[in-house]
Amino acid sequence: MNDVQLSQELEVAARQAIAARARVDRTPAHSAAYQAALIDYLQATVLHLSIVSAAQARQHEWLVAEVEDLKEALETERRAVH
Repeated sequence: MNDVQLSQELEVAARQAIAARARVDRTPAHSAAYQAALIDYLQATVLHLSIVSAAQARQHEWLVAEVEDLKEALETERRAVH
């Protein structure tokens, strides 16, 4: 999955979680539909958080790679000076 796809998936999941939360808020707590609405909300939230976690893991990998590149560049620079 590329960055654009991940971003789109994150947006869709966030919208689904927001919509599911709105359904929970509109549903009377003592009604038969409340439990189903709450389950939908929890599932949407878990999906959203899973995508957030994947995005953060990818960002961490990029940052680690960037730090390694900077370390290599610094080491090359040091060798050139000495």
